[in-house]
Amino acid sequence: MLNITRGAALLVALVLALGAAAAEKKEFRYRVAPGASVSVVNDFGPVILRPSSGGQVIVAATSHSNKIEVDCSRNGNRVDVRTRVLQKGTPEETRVDYDVQVPPDASIILHTATGPVKVQSLGGDLNIDADTARIELSDLSNGHVRVRSVSGPVVLANLRNSYVEVNSVSGAVTLNQVAGKMVSVSTTAAPIQYSGDFGGGGAYSLSSHSGNIDVALPATASVDITARTVNGSVQNDFPFRPLAHPTFADTQGRSFAGTSNSGASSVRLRTFSGTIRVKKQ
Repeated sequence: MLNITRGAALLVALVLALGAAAAEKKEFRYRVAPGASVSVVNDFGPVILRPSSGGQVIVAATSHSNKIEVDCSRNGNRVDVRTRVLQKGTPEETRVDYDVQVPPDASIILHTATGPVKVQSLGGDLNIDADTARIELSDLSNGHVRVRSVSGPVVLANLRNSYVEVNSVSGAVTLNQVAGKMVSVSTTAAPIQYSGDFGGGGAYSLSSHSGNIDVALPATASVDITARTVNGSVQNDFPFRPLAHPTFADTQGRSFAGTSNSGASSVRLRTFSGTIRVKKQ
């Protein structure tokens, strides 16, 4: 019996050792010209995107089993990064952790399923498609940012002079100090939270079918705002001035319209059955 126990222990130790040995870290470096594009496809495992220097794309990839491989290549001014599944395995076995550094002006295309995504301090176009992954974008500027999420939460912070499009089915969307010429957020059954001044003299649209919309504005915000719900409710605690020429009549508890300061930015809030709440920061 003792020998059987020792044999089992040795087998477990061997399996653990083999699993540890299967984890492998690789690094790829490519020098690219201005305006490069980088594509990353990785279903399982985190992806971090951050700025590089010297016109380089640097990919650090850690794989967690021999059931997958990391495939990186450069074609012209495009770098492709892809996780290839060699054998069927669990999400942990087919996981790769990526830390990718790119030139600040690079355009990014990213596809992921569950792995969390963090993108920071970049200025190029960004296109992200995800299923349940948590997506965090911070300190971006001057690019066109498009995010599609099924159920993962989306958090955007400190975006400047950007064109932003976010579409989510059931993942909550949070925006903090997001400003641009066009910002559009749409969800089916998820809440939307916006905190900031709607700067940039842009057009902002926040809409949800059944999710709540919460907006917090500073007194310095310069907005022309309309809010409307069909079967939900509207709550306003911000001292707006009435619009000179409203597009619809205020309905008690269902809609309102107003202006703050010069009304530089247009803000449109819509929900079918959720609650819209606007308050002063």
